[in-house]
Amino acid sequence: MSEIERIPTHIVGLDEKMQGGIPRGHIVIVAGASGAMKSSVTFSQLYNAVLYGETSGIYVTLEQGKDSLRSHMANMGMNVDDARVRNRIAIIDLADLRVQLDEQGMSNRIDWMGQLIKQLTSYRQSIGFEVLVFDSLGAFFTLTKMENPRDEIFRLYEAVRRLGLTAFFICEMTGSDHKQFGEYGVEDYLSDGVIHLVMERSGDDVKRKLGVIKMRHTDHLLGYKEMTWDSDKQQFHIA
Repeated sequence: MSEIERIPTHIVGLDEKMQGGIPRGHIVIVAGASGAMKSSVTFSQLYNAVLYGETSGIYVTLEQGKDSLRSHMANMGMNVDDARVRNRIAIIDLADLRVQLDEQGMSNRIDWMGQLIKQLTSYRQSIGFEVLVFDSLGAFFTLTKMENPRDEIFRLYEAVRRLGLTAFFICEMTGSDHKQFGEYGVEDYLSDGVIHLVMERSGDDVKRKLGVIKMRHTDHLLGYKEMTWDSDKQQFHIA
């Protein structure tokens, strides 16, 4: 059996506890409450994988505008204008497209998922990107008002696998006890991996922790480990 090719997360302390990283071609959801640093953790994985020459990727944003995202990541030390990453990370703001279509009175007549898959396919063929980050599934379905989100998630995952991408889908924790990964009840079992980010508050102190709930074809870290950001090295660490 051939060895599985992996993309390191560059989260210090995690890759060595996960056989070197995430298998190429996996679909992984990154779930957590608001403020758990889902976007930052996921962007850092893409940024560092590109910085170290391991891949190229697209970051699809709906939660933040493109300029706001770039500014936020630059403040953390991840400058997408750095010559080493500039041509290997593309940021796409789908909210901009929605505004344009609204102005034209077309947004309710668009096959949003079909258009998204068509755009991803075009980018895959033209610039050959390998990693997709989608921020976030919940925002996408809120924005597009699709009638059958579960069916559309099946459709999106199928397209991502067909294109041979490694993908990270950001989602919220939902349900009455906030223990469901994603809003539609299918995200976690359709995915190859689940990374859960949590916040623990004690008075004015906030600790953030990371847990790998599932990662197919991988012996991985069990339990939750405290997570911190190293601004000098632009990397997250787990204890």
